[in-house]
Amino acid sequence: MNLRLRYLLTPVLLGAITVSCDQKESDAIAPDGFTAESSGLATSANLLYEETFEGSNPFSTAHSVEVGSWAHALQYTSPAFQGAKAARFELRESDPLVKNGTRAEVTIVKGSEGHITKNAWYSFAAYFPADGFVKEEDTDLINQWHQDGDPSASIRIKNDRFQFRVGSTKDNRQTIDLGQVTKDTWHEFVLHFVHSPGSDGLVEIWHNGKKIYTHNGGNMYDNGILPKWKIGIYKDTWNEEATTTPKRVLYYDNVRVGGANATLADMTSGGATAPTTFIDRKY
Repeated sequence: MNLRLRYLLTPVLLGAITVSCDQKESDAIAPDGFTAESSGLATSANLLYEETFEGSNPFSTAHSVEVGSWAHALQYTSPAFQGAKAARFELRESDPLVKNGTRAEVTIVKGSEGHITKNAWYSFAAYFPADGFVKEEDTDLINQWHQDGDPSASIRIKNDRFQFRVGSTKDNRQTIDLGQVTKDTWHEFVLHFVHSPGSDGLVEIWHNGKKIYTHNGGNMYDNGILPKWKIGIYKDTWNEEATTTPKRVLYYDNVRVGGANATLADMTSGGATAPTTFIDRKY
């Protein structure tokens, strides 16, 4: 285990001595392969990963960065949700393929390498500039819980609406509308998963501090492999053809992964100013 994860998880492992044995399935497992360098120390022992983009080496502890070598793909700049910097992703229709797809993404954690267990939390803040993320009918994937092939769970944007797609097979996935993508303002999402292909599966979603959706039942494929979590932009239509816009730009800040004992408070950005715009959610 590397030094960074020892620093983050030692309090959790010490505390585990007093935890009852019926929690052993969901106890946090130390992620292997993360580096010792960090751009932001975790603020809670319950966090497995935190990136605030205020350090000198952003995403240094993420599993892998899947962007092209061109300068526009990934930058660290303002506006920020908190602090001075955020991650700016830009994807263009003309970009060469990266890993056989039109993408600018970062894999934060990978379940098959023990970075997470069945009970896990995820959170991030996202900002969509009006001039860089115009309304389009074609779909953009901004979060993927990916095992093999199409993701078993994802957050996507279509026609300026947030959508959550989830299921235990490719045929039974359902798409849920989560609300309007208001531009030039920050959106903070928190998701709590009990990863499972069966009836014990759970997904809870909060947007700007308000719980907006609960899914009970399968949320991953039954292949025995926990998903990896990817953020950024993936636009598969551009693999083959153009759409009505040639460019997508969005910003991420305060990216976090929590273990089984994490709480909503661990995953949210205390003291941040959340958007006050009313969002009309259509279910």
